[in-house]
Amino acid sequence: MNGKCTNYFYLCPIYSLWMTIVTITSDWNRGDYYLATLKGSLLSVREDLRIVEITNSITCYDVLQEVFVLRNSYASFPKGTIHLMCVMSEPAAGFPMVIVFADGHYFIGLNDGRFSLLFSEPPSIAFEIERDHTGSSFSSPGLFAKGVRIITANTFQTETKAVEILKEITTEVVTGDDQIIGKVVYIDSFGNAITDISKIVFDRLHKGRDFTIFIQGPRARIERISQSYSQHSPGELLALFNSVGMLELAVNQGNITALEGLGVSSEIRIKFYN
Repeated sequence: MNGKCTNYFYLCPIYSLWMTIVTITSDWNRGDYYLATLKGSLLSVREDLRIVEITNSITCYDVLQEVFVLRNSYASFPKGTIHLMCVMSEPAAGFPMVIVFADGHYFIGLNDGRFSLLFSEPPSIAFEIERDHTGSSFSSPGLFAKGVRIITANTFQTETKAVEILKEITTEVVTGDDQIIGKVVYIDSFGNAITDISKIVFDRLHKGRDFTIFIQGPRARIERISQSYSQHSPGELLALFNSVGMLELAVNQGNITALEGLGVSSEIRIKFYN
């Protein structure tokens, strides 16, 4: 699998790049110089780049949060968009910066397993960006810019090598005949808790039966799935399947994570009754 990429054009078509969109997903606060350094590096490659910040408020070092946000937003952008994954983005031994092409989009980030979490069926090949050994402790802006230049100039053959995408093992939702055990994977800015329990899994086991959703223990319980927040009075606990098909737990006009002490990885259990 290693070696210079000689057939990249076949694997990854170059889209019309007359106005290339580059997105940024990071934990770099606007008050720091990191974001400005990255933007300056990108514009030094091409002044006509259209830079879009998906978010710069990822919790520090939280790669899983970065993956969740990008996985549920990248498809809304035009094909050919370049997405930069800037959380924990400094290369280390065995974890180089790579370019990945999937679903008509380009992604640049560390080959540390995160791409296997980003896609349900990740591609098998990534393209490693050769690193300039300058000894800098903040090399990722330059590598991101170099990756964008490689994509827009189509210089994969001379400036990258094909490598395998590393896999990350994660815990899956546990299911039985009468229960689902999942966890909170993301907390949005309203304090709503999004879980890893999909509507597909719920519908497969529900079969019209009564059920109870236990939120981190036996005290807080929900016994129906709502269609919208408007079905509930302010302060009322609710569960619904959100726009990306995942079970979301909330308090109407409130903060369920503060009320119930929830956090990422908090256990959520659904019990079905015969």
